[in-house]
Order: sequence, then structure tokens, then C-alpha cells
Amino acid sequence: MRRTLLFCVLVTSLTSAALADIPRPDKPKKPAKSIDTSLSIRIDRDAKEARLIIPKDQVQQLRAALDQYDAGDNSSAANVTGAQTIVSGALLSLAFVFGGMWFVRSGHRHSKAVITTAIILACGSVATLVYGNAGPPSEARSITGKMFSQSVHMYKAGWGAIKLEVSDDARNPELIVPDTPKTPAE
Repeated sequence: MRRTLLFCVLVTSLTSAALADIPRPDKPKKPAKSIDTSLSIRIDRDAKEARLIIPKDQVQQLRAALDQYDAGDNSSAANVTGAQTIVSGALLSLAFVFGGMWFVRSGHRHSKAVITTAIILACGSVATLVYGNAGPPSEARSITGKMFSQSVHMYKAGWGAIKLEVSDDARNPELIVPDTPKTPAE
């Protein structure tokens, strides 16, 4: 009986660690308003920061599309409460309290096995927190010339700070990306 109980506890704890990073379901999106254009990407050694230059006439087209988009919006925002989080936190706290009381009342008959299991589960939890939320390298978290390297392509995404500018001269949007000098290790 005790072996079955310990096996169930072990499987349950491993299952919760495996499901820790499942993303929330996407909210249904409204169809996006868009305009057709082309984007030019230029890597510039002299640039200090990433800049996106948008022609003034296309900004006006975007503004008109946004006005249409806002005019047709009659939906209200979903009211999401934290009741589920509060209840699950309270039940988890109660589980720890009752588990601790069970451990104290059981005496020290099986204390080595329980302590060993607790240490193994704690190490597993720490490993899940450390490795489960590891992010991509800094090259994928900044908009620089290194973003176009093969090592960053495996993440299929990148982001970073960018300066938006509106220009009277430009014909199409242009993204100017700073080219960072290569380090000796590369």
C-alpha cells in the first residue's frame, strides 16, 4: 500500500513538472486591417540603434485603417478574475500543511526514505524552474546584425528595442539594423 502511494505521489509530481510551461490558449483575434507595401532591411555599421522608418503617406493609410477597425469594435473586454489562482494557491498551501503534519505524526519510522524523496523532488523542482524558463541568447533579444546569424534561426523569433520614425522622403518602410563588430571568439 505504501509503495503504491509513493509511486502515485512520484508520478503526480513528475506530471506537474512536465506540464509547467504549457502556454495559455490564444484569444480569438479580430481580422487585422492591413496595407500592402514592401520592407527594406539594411545593416549599417554606423547605426547606434535599430530604426524603422515609415513613409508619412503609409502612416496616414494605417491611421485610416485603425479608424475603421475601431469603428467596428463593439465587443467588451472579457472580465477575468483571479478566483482560480486564489483557490489553487489555497489548496496547495493546505496540501503542504497536511503533508507536513502527516510527516510529523508518522514519527521517524521511514524518515530516511521520506527525506530522500523530498530532496529528490526539490532538486527536480529547482531544475524545472532553471531550465524550463531559459530564454534565447542575447542575439535574439536585440535587433542587431547578429540576429541574422544561423545560430539565432533555431528560435524562429527575435525582439528588441526599436525607434520608429516617420519620413516624408521614404517610398517604402525601411528597417536599419546596427551591425555589431565581431568579437575575437567568433
